[in-house]
Amino acid sequence: MLPLTDLHQHTNFSPCGVDVSVSKNPFVAYEKGLKIIALTDHGFCKKPSWLEKYFKDISAVRKSSPVEVLSGIEVNVDYDGKPVVDLSILKQFDVVVAAVHKYPRELRGAELYDWWRRILARVAEENFALVLAHPTDIGWFKLRPPLEYCLEVIDAIIENGLVVELNYHHKDPSDYFLKLCIDRGVLITPTSDAHLLSEIGNLEWHKSRVERLGYSVDEVNWLSERKLYSRLNL
Repeated sequence: MLPLTDLHQHTNFSPCGVDVSVSKNPFVAYEKGLKIIALTDHGFCKKPSWLEKYFKDISAVRKSSPVEVLSGIEVNVDYDGKPVVDLSILKQFDVVVAAVHKYPRELRGAELYDWWRRILARVAEENFALVLAHPTDIGWFKLRPPLEYCLEVIDAIIENGLVVELNYHHKDPSDYFLKLCIDRGVLITPTSDAHLLSEIGNLEWHKSRVERLGYSVDEVNWLSERKLYSRLNL
């Protein structure tokens, strides 16, 4: 069964957000049948300027929200696999989503995939995030790394308990990488990465992605609500 969660949503605190907001997202999520959401705005510098207002708005919306609202951040990862936001700030959030949005433009082919392998393995090993965002999509550039590199990254993900998202907005991971994750029992979480309210709660898409690969929903090692609470010590 698909978990009724969405741990990657943007709000008015992300410049790329369209009509999403801290006040609106929880109510749209409820209408779509979700139970738990995380509002994860972009962190592109050591101390994002939106922090104080964000936490104030989160506190306010929790008083009336029909779903559980977790605080979160989508933290950018630099070329060395390190989060650009200070670790002391990341620890203030319930959910940290790690994302690689840029790659060294001088890299091509085998060199690019070797860099991808090293960076994603390091993200897993550094243990600062709960969720790995769109692993085969960097800034809308779709990657298809060699099998041995994918397996090395997946081994690091499993060893360090990182969760891979199935991302509606980016339609990621690729079928190739997703199939490997399912076969090896990687924890997977369905996310919207919503920049529009209409992107929230489209779980039928996640279901069809899995079934298109020849699996039933129950064959996936989902990050269930129970597993999520256990990971967050809630």
